Amino acid sequence: MRWELSVGRTYLAWRVARERRRVQVLQRRGGPVAWRRDALVVAAVQWDMRPIASVADWTARLVLQCDQATRAGAALLVFPEYIGLSLMGLLSEHRALRNASPQQLTPAEVGARLKAWAPTVVPLYRTVFSRLAAAYGVTVVAGSTLVEHGDRMENLAHVFGPDGRLLATQPKLHLLATEASWGVVPGTRLAPISGPIPVQPVVCYDASFFETYRMARTHGAELIAVPIADPDPDYGEAKARRGAWARTQESGLVSVVGAGTGELYGTLFTGKAAVYAPMAETAAGDGVLAESPHPDGEGVVVATVNLDRLQEYRQHLPAPRADRVAAWLAPRYEALAPWVGPDTVGEREALRQVAAVGPSLRDP
Repeated sequence: MRWELSVGRTYLAWRVARERRRVQVLQRRGGPVAWRRDALVVAAVQWDMRPIASVADWTARLVLQCDQATRAGAALLVFPEYIGLSLMGLLSEHRALRNASPQQLTPAEVGARLKAWAPTVVPLYRTVFSRLAAAYGVTVVAGSTLVEHGDRMENLAHVFGPDGRLLATQPKLHLLATEASWGVVPGTRLAPISGPIPVQPVVCYDASFFETYRMARTHGAELIAVPIADPDPDYGEAKARRGAWARTQESGLVSVVGAGTGELYGTLFTGKAAVYAPMAETAAGDGVLAESPHPDGEGVVVATVNLDRLQEYRQHLPAPRADRVAAWLAPRYEALAPWVGPDTVGEREALRQVAAVGPSLRDP
């Protein structure tokens, strides 16, 4: 098996290098897309995760999504989690993963193949999305892909700026049991906000925890980009709402959810691309600015966000007040510092500062 993985990785690396040289994502179509804080157009992409046969076909599909989003004026595009793994279709051996079952491959064996092959496509993944962002002059949250991390892997989201520059990477902090069984390791920090749009990437399951959004808000985020790929063939609204939608209501931030659908290596994904806002700031009062009508297939949903109005809304959130929550959490995060990690940019210091001046939980 080790020989098979080594040969597969060598071939895939050669194929990726050749495809990178051939990638032609378009002539630049002008400068960065203009946007205003009171009328920021954002787009969430719903994407079929099937493995690709050629980079040209994959790029053509991406171009269709970008065309649709930018025609509507979008300055921010969010793609789904694990979109980079589709590129492993360049390797014929991907069929071993596509047809995997507990009887054929154990989780450890699946993980060994992913570790050998998946990170090899990272240069191609980054090249395509960098050129897309530059060609359209938009900020792109390019979903995520598996990247080598020591002798294991991270599920890493990527953010590219309107000039094509890689602005930030964000590891997934909370893993599904399946990911852990593959040898994926959780991240320990939120990346600092970078680029023209105040957006923080938060990968899939991370949106199920209120602390993730609270930390992002402390870092200055006003939008949360949530690439998801939910491995559940039975889509349910109640389950879908437990993550980004619920965190949006608590935090007063806006969530832009890019969703993976379809089958990838024996796993069926369902989900809806969506843009969520506080209920009071949506026309129907349901917290949904835009949402795909179906939990499968491909498409783009677009919404206009007024960041100034949402900033004012957050200042009047009834409860819990952010300073009180921070005052209560400060000593607890201090105790958890070894787990949170030293790279959590400004988090502990920001909490200490707020706790020092904020009222106590006992204040009326």
